[in-house]
Amino acid sequence: MAKRFTDTKKWIKPWFGELTLKQKILWLFICDNCDAAGIADFSPKFFSMSVGFTVTRNMLDEYFKGRITWIDENKFFIPSFIEFQYGQLSEACKPHKPIIAELEKKGLLSVENGKGVLRVFKGFAKGINTLEEKEKEKEQEKETKGGLGENDPFASFWAVYPKQRIGNKDKARAAFLRALKRSGLKAEQITAKAQEYAQSEEVARGYAKGAEAWLNDDRFLRNYSPARTQAESLKQARAEGTAKIRDIFGGQK
Repeated sequence: MAKRFTDTKKWIKPWFGELTLKQKILWLFICDNCDAAGIADFSPKFFSMSVGFTVTRNMLDEYFKGRITWIDENKFFIPSFIEFQYGQLSEACKPHKPIIAELEKKGLLSVENGKGVLRVFKGFAKGINTLEEKEKEKEQEKETKGGLGENDPFASFWAVYPKQRIGNKDKARAAFLRALKRSGLKAEQITAKAQEYAQSEEVARGYAKGAEAWLNDDRFLRNYSPARTQAESLKQARAEGTAKIRDIFGGQK
């Protein structure tokens, strides 16, 4: 059974996030199905059977333009696979030698000073796997996080929000940024309200809302009563029960 590295941050990368569910499944299958050199044999029937929906060559070209390049009619190469899995290919590294040999045979690699260098040829997207593109992706990721970088105040909000129905983190982050802009409040103020909400009677009774909905509904503008102790809750429940019995059967108040 082959084991490979996987990029856990792909889920927050703009290009991956914009894919549909089927497109994401197809990309994951491609990365798992290619050989150790990042080369895959394309069979419409096999691909379709494996992912559970019809797959054509045109679909691959449309969905993953610039991320795969065709070697021949039924074989394609994933350029980014090499750098991600192996870093810099080197003839001095024994496990790299068969990879280098396979890529050289396909005309995808040249060896310069003992180092493997991927060739840019017809079919590769301009700028793919370059430092310029990587920097662009980093900037796009930063934008999705609101340009907050490492000192992200959303992290403080996320840490204190009640965990019962916290919801999707990325959607909550977007709602948090919108709330800051819409309300004019500081991040610390919304976070303080989230902490107050987490310790409220509403949450203690199991009525917590998801973080995204809580932010979208401007619930950070409300005041929340702190959760009562067990004895206080029992006392109120008895009083409410007694009141209902009197309403039904009558009697002195």
